[in-house]
Parts: sequence; C-alpha cells; structure tokens
Amino acid sequence: MLELSSNNVKVLGIFGRLSSEQEAYFDELEKKYSSKPDKSLGYDIFRHLTLTFEPNAPVSSIRTHLNLLRDLKPYLPVKLNIEKVFVKDEESMEGAEHIAVEFGLGQTKQLVGFIKDKVGDSSVVTWYTKVVWFVPKENQQKVIDKLSDLKTIEFTDFYLVANKQNDDNTIFKTSDFR
Repeated sequence: MLELSSNNVKVLGIFGRLSSEQEAYFDELEKKYSSKPDKSLGYDIFRHLTLTFEPNAPVSSIRTHLNLLRDLKPYLPVKLNIEKVFVKDEESMEGAEHIAVEFGLGQTKQLVGFIKDKVGDSSVVTWYTKVVWFVPKENQQKVIDKLSDLKTIEFTDFYLVANKQNDDNTIFKTSDFR
C-alpha cells in the first residue's frame, strides 16, 4: 500500500549523464588512482551535470520535471569545451577530494535559460563536473596530467532522479521518450 501521509519527494532533479565511452574512461582512471569509499556509504552516484535540484519536492513536481525532461531532447548531446582541470573538495566528507573539469558558463547559457523558464528556482547553474572521485593527494597530479589532453566532455542523456544520482533512483531519461 502506498503511504497515505506523504506527498513529497526528499529531492528531485535532472542531471546530464556523460557518454558511456567517457564514463568508461573515467572509471578506468578511478580504478587506478582513486580511493573510492565502499558503495554502502552512499557514494555510488554517477558523474553528472546538475540542471535542476528541488529539495522536499511535491509529487506534482514529477510531472513538471518529466515534461521538462522531454522538452530537453533537442539540446542533446551537450558538448562542453574544458577550460581547466582542478581539485574539488568533497563537501560531505572532510579531506576527500575529486578531480573536476571546468567549462565556461557561456557554453550552457541557452540550456540553463530554457530550464529556468520552465522550473524557475529549481534550475541550477554549474561550471564544473567532477570526473574522477576520491583521488588521494599523491595521485592528483597524475590524474590531472592524464586529463590534460581531454578537450571536451559530452553529456548524451538527461536523467530525472529522486533522492540520489544513481541508476536505482532514476525515474526516467530523455532517451526514453520516443
């Protein structure tokens, strides 16, 4: 039976998902250079470009986000030129650091503007994506050097997820629309 007293989702969001080739490349770098915590600690999220984020979302927001997800199809794929590679702190685990790629906000301006018109304050403007997670200090320069030849990142799908950016919490994908 469905719960009768709740009409909210803890968190709802739309996130860009990297091409499978790039995900595989970053997975290989993580295997070699990362000290990623056990998945049971909750760090099993996919690399992503945050487009919307709505905490304590009413269930009615799912329909709004599904409509937006469908309307985002013409924006795919999203190819972003990398401006720099840098070390990014993990906000939820003191001392942990990731390697991220930065891209200019101008590259996503049209996409972000479209999203803001549809969902207002739930839209998110971001200028980076974390690509290799939990890299110890002694491996950070090695990873940065490996990524120095990477010129672009490519997001090939958008995912609507509830509570966590992983496959289990994915509600629907832009590619699921025909």
